Amino acid sequence: MIISDSRRFVFVHVPKSAGTSIRAALAPFGDCGSAVSRDTTHETLPTLLARHPELTTHFKFAFVRNPWERLVSFFFYARQRLAPTFPQFQAMDGLGAMLRLIDRNVAWLCAMHAVRPQCDYICGADGVRLTDFVGRHEQLDADFARVCRRVGISAALPQMNVSRHDHYAGYYDGWCRDFVAARYSRDIGEFGYAFDRPDAAMCERSRGGSDLTRA
Repeated sequence: MIISDSRRFVFVHVPKSAGTSIRAALAPFGDCGSAVSRDTTHETLPTLLARHPELTTHFKFAFVRNPWERLVSFFFYARQRLAPTFPQFQAMDGLGAMLRLIDRNVAWLCAMHAVRPQCDYICGADGVRLTDFVGRHEQLDADFARVCRRVGISAALPQMNVSRHDHYAGYYDGWCRDFVAARYSRDIGEFGYAFDRPDAAMCERSRGGSDLTRA
């Protein structure tokens, strides 16, 4: 989370939605460090506002991502970056193995921030959004530019935590697709996402090499 008193904004870092890149771009403007949680960079907005209700009048924003793609990104990130601490990821034979552990509510995995629904980070207990703007990973540059104009800053997004994988649809079978639809139904309904098949251009790019996405 990045909080700026001078620019009067709060950025809520939803995991695996380019938040690391956005935090790096906004860090020079984060002059309200006393309000930021010392325990995690992924504090939810309801928790923050409960501690600091004076921030309610700040411009509050977050970025979200298609839940099916978000979990693919997390799976590859975990295998590359978290395996030294959690070798269980290397033992998994694919995305489906991770999703089945989530389905069983395996504690060590379900405690990870990236497994939590995105609505938890920006919606109150009544389900109402507490943010003033929600950008999308799928149109990251345009939505980030919109945020910058709104708060009156000039900032460029660095490429950080980049992961390589093909279009997310190729990693799903029927059970996995339906599991995500059920488990993350709030995110899908709130942000209007759907399971999309790759178009012809995407398929051609996948044959030539993996896509690069910012985590």
